[in-house]
Amino acid sequence: MTGYRTILADPPWDIEQRGGRGAEHHYDLMTLDRIVHMPVSDLAAEDAHLWLWVTNATLRHGYDVAEAWGFTVRSPLTWVKFRLGLGNYLRNSTEHLLFATRGRAPVQFRSQPTWIQAPVQDHSHKPEEQYALIERISPGPYLELFARRPPPQGHDRPRWHVWGNQIDSDIQIPGYRVPSDSHNQPRGGTP
Repeated sequence: MTGYRTILADPPWDIEQRGGRGAEHHYDLMTLDRIVHMPVSDLAAEDAHLWLWVTNATLRHGYDVAEAWGFTVRSPLTWVKFRLGLGNYLRNSTEHLLFATRGRAPVQFRSQPTWIQAPVQDHSHKPEEQYALIERISPGPYLELFARRPPPQGHDRPRWHVWGNQIDSDIQIPGYRVPSDSHNQPRGGTP
């Protein structure tokens, strides 16, 4: 499927950071070059929104990725966490969700501040509040890339399609395999 008007992405950045990363113990990482070359622009509608998660260490790369995918970053939304994290210079207690657009893609809600405050959960678990926030601002259909858990479901919630490395995926991206692709292969197909 293509023509997603809103895409949420939390790339598994393989960016060297002093003091170790730890993410590779939870999921496979991707190089910046591999992330940049994903055909995300082919999945998006002409008028679309992108919500791209970055850490403080990957903030600069996030702008490059959004641009490579055909989007222009309009504003960062900062997640203020309730606890201090690690850091070589300052103690990290924030992550950022870059909001980007392509084409003519106005927002549905204009009163969202540039920050949210939500508790930290397990490793790389973004706040559940992100879905309601995104649905309030951005139109569907929705796609989450690099999904690590299913989005919340409910009769009053829009459906999110997912592509991810830790849950079954609804879509396939040529050249970018995830574990659930083996379930979708026809018998006798190549892995």
